[in-house]
Amino acid sequence: MNAKLSLLLLFSALFGLWACDKNDDPATEGNYTSGVFVINEGPFGGTGSITWHQPETGETVQDVFGKANSGAVLGEFVQSMTLHNGKGYIVVNGANKVYVVDIVTFKFIDTIGGLALPRFFLPLDDDFGLVSQWGADGLTGSVAKVDLKTLQIVQTIPTGKGPEKMIRQANGLILIPNSGGFGVDSTVSVLNFGITEELDRLVVPGKNPSTAAIPFFVNNPLGPFTFVHCRGSFLDTNPAGWVGTVATIGGISHALPPYGEDLTVSPNGLHLYVSAAGKIYRLNESGLSPWLDQPAYGLGCAPESGNLYCADAKDFNSAGEVVIYSPEGKRLGAFPVGVAPGEIVFIP
Repeated sequence: MNAKLSLLLLFSALFGLWACDKNDDPATEGNYTSGVFVINEGPFGGTGSITWHQPETGETVQDVFGKANSGAVLGEFVQSMTLHNGKGYIVVNGANKVYVVDIVTFKFIDTIGGLALPRFFLPLDDDFGLVSQWGADGLTGSVAKVDLKTLQIVQTIPTGKGPEKMIRQANGLILIPNSGGFGVDSTVSVLNFGITEELDRLVVPGKNPSTAAIPFFVNNPLGPFTFVHCRGSFLDTNPAGWVGTVATIGGISHALPPYGEDLTVSPNGLHLYVSAAGKIYRLNESGLSPWLDQPAYGLGCAPESGNLYCADAKDFNSAGEVVIYSPEGKRLGAFPVGVAPGEIVFIP
């Protein structure tokens, strides 16, 4: 979910990181035990950041990593963050690294290196995790299996071009939309839980699938499917988006405007929300329809309230904001974030 990648990715500004010390003055530490994080990719040639917001009080803290680590920066294009076992795994594709932090204090712990344009992290269990990566050329996609004790890569599995956010199905299979990277792809890679090889590469009707989600539609006799959102290709004369199921029979398929950015599911599993062409579309058992006039570079649904968080990146060069809507579509408020906000992560 990043339309801004370029060959400038290697010029990341990470000079302050090695000054981090886990024993710094406790007064500078945060206490991020609840609320929501917003991952800000940052501008070209600059650094991304992470914003924390507490919906109950309205408190918002910008650049929580820098505040916790003596002003250190994460670098160019902070792509995503995943919370697991008291740690945050922050993927910075311009730095070709994953930064590991203490999730309560946000103090720097260590890094996972040896990656090539990494995108997303998925924990498998207490011992291993996966990192999707585009490859140095942006076309040679793969998934790196990482030992979480040593933070070393122990295996690399080829995928399609531009693998993105991984999703684990109830049957243990892991699906990975292949977004095309710097090219074009129309496939979803399937990995087994043991992660020894790519089991299959499923073809979808749209181009450049970028996100996936698993809802449950009550009137669907075939049960829950994995849904995939395709952005479309810039190389096409008449580009088109698409959202539908990864299924061989009984599939659901809908056309969308091109260049949509994200897909998320409501906590009850009855609604999918898709951003495209400056609007939020809602997909449920009644079909697909426009729902809100709201741009969103990233989407997230609060697990308890079901409120929809829409990350509006505006011009991608100035501060963005996150706008919050109720499940009924009422605007509840907004809070400021950094440049190019994308991923939204709720603290469990």
